[in-house]
Amino acid sequence: MKIVRFEAGGKVGYGVVEGDAVGMISGSPFGRLRRTGESHALSSVRLLAPVPRPGKILALAENYRSHLGDRPQPSRPEPFFKTATSVIGPGDAIVIPPGAQQVHEEGELVAVIGRRARNVSESEALDCVLGYTCGNDVSARDWQRADRQWWRAKSADTFSPLGPWIVTPLDPTALTISVRLNGREVQRCRTNEMIYGVAYTIADLSKYVTLEPGDLLFTGTSGTTSQIRGGDVVEVEIEGIGTLRNPVTAAVS
Repeated sequence: MKIVRFEAGGKVGYGVVEGDAVGMISGSPFGRLRRTGESHALSSVRLLAPVPRPGKILALAENYRSHLGDRPQPSRPEPFFKTATSVIGPGDAIVIPPGAQQVHEEGELVAVIGRRARNVSESEALDCVLGYTCGNDVSARDWQRADRQWWRAKSADTFSPLGPWIVTPLDPTALTISVRLNGREVQRCRTNEMIYGVAYTIADLSKYVTLEPGDLLFTGTSGTTSQIRGGDVVEVEIEGIGTLRNPVTAAVS
């Protein structure tokens, strides 16, 4: 099932993608889905971020060995928080803030929490996931190195592209992730290359932080990331989900 948030005729709602159409649902995907009987052509709607204002975004640092370089492997999942105001949807522009000199893409699998998770076991963890979507943990590397905290390097406005929809059910353990910059592939990995998988991570995090419906878990990026500049187009494609595409612009200082 592909759960999508969209705009049509000036109205915003949720729906389920069915072939070339979107069947509208009432309420939100974090409750019981109820079909309204109304539908729209998929080509006629504007896709929006599937979770517009998550309560929490946790993103894993150094969760692929290929991204570690000469740094030691973390002994446990190492998340950091991103702000809800950094979220944008498919087609929205990633805006490079004034003063940021080295902004990179980071294509990632994102787990969308569907029900409350507090101190859950690893075997229970995936039952707390509504589904999965594509994410881009946009990062200003110069600020990441210079600042004591990563608040602006990882959470500047537009630094969390998300979409195009939430797919459920989906096995997160062996999916191919690829990132293209202006049509050229710059990242490729399989999710089974993660140091800490989705189930283990959710179980570990839920010992300390209660995860609520609509919270997001960015699961880390692989290999070497690439700098993005105004005029570029970034695409994050994940097997079984689809492609998140975002243009890049530079803010006017």
